[in-house]
Amino acid sequence: MNDNFEKMFLDVINGKKSVRECEEVYGIDRNTFVKKCKERFPEGSEQRKKLETILSHNKGGFQKRDLDMERLKEAVNALLNGEIKTVTEAKDVVSKDMDLQTFQEHLLDFINGSNDNELKRKYIAYEAQKYPNYSHINFKALFIEMIKKQESQSEMARRLGIPSRTISRELEKLQDNEEYRDIYEIAKELSRRKKKHGRAKNYIPFDELEMKKIEVVLDKYNEGPIIIGNQISKVDNKYEKAKKFMEDVNGLGKSQKDAAKELGISISTIRRAIKTVESYEGLREKEEPDVEER
Repeated sequence: MNDNFEKMFLDVINGKKSVRECEEVYGIDRNTFVKKCKERFPEGSEQRKKLETILSHNKGGFQKRDLDMERLKEAVNALLNGEIKTVTEAKDVVSKDMDLQTFQEHLLDFINGSNDNELKRKYIAYEAQKYPNYSHINFKALFIEMIKKQESQSEMARRLGIPSRTISRELEKLQDNEEYRDIYEIAKELSRRKKKHGRAKNYIPFDELEMKKIEVVLDKYNEGPIIIGNQISKVDNKYEKAKKFMEDVNGLGKSQKDAAKELGISISTIRRAIKTVESYEGLREKEEPDVEER
């Protein structure tokens, strides 16, 4: 892998290939590549500055080349405001030719890269309807941002629309985790100071020297964005399959019973697909008894 990293670094730094192209050639994903580069080149060095400029250009260029950002913004707002019912419909607003996984990656990049807290709250709430355990949140990344911004758990809860108890519970999970013990202890100390001095105006929990030491500790973690999409595709893929199946069924122009007979399946298979589509799209029609007919 080190040999591939060297080759990838030279191709990127010399402008021969984009990071995305190198990912396919050398089998090293962007996050791993960036992490190794940060380990090798100290912040402020010429190599680090040049690399950061190239990475920013690569990412920006890819988005402009393959994505209409105005359409993406329009689609995301329509989805979160309830004007569009599904992620698939939002994707089609941007491009019907784009595959769902790619669109989801663009959607998450757009949400995580936004400075609009209301937008983030809406998206987190939207996903929480499907994942009430907030599995779409990377809490380790959340705690790192909380520390860097010197915000209390309550402030993070209000800013992102996540229950305070959920944030507190997730933090306690790190108490006995050796790898993330430092995050736990810093976050707990921040909470202690915030509670003690929270009413004091212009109070800064950690001074400049303390923050420099804390940043050294936090720099060893590479947790990525707060909002993640590792589970979204499972739900969407199930919906996509059911929707495509129903399109095929409806294309026969026959009743459910006759369509089932022609396809060699039970009518309950068709009904399950209908329920999957309706559930995903938020429909609340009464379900018919699932009586199997052949």
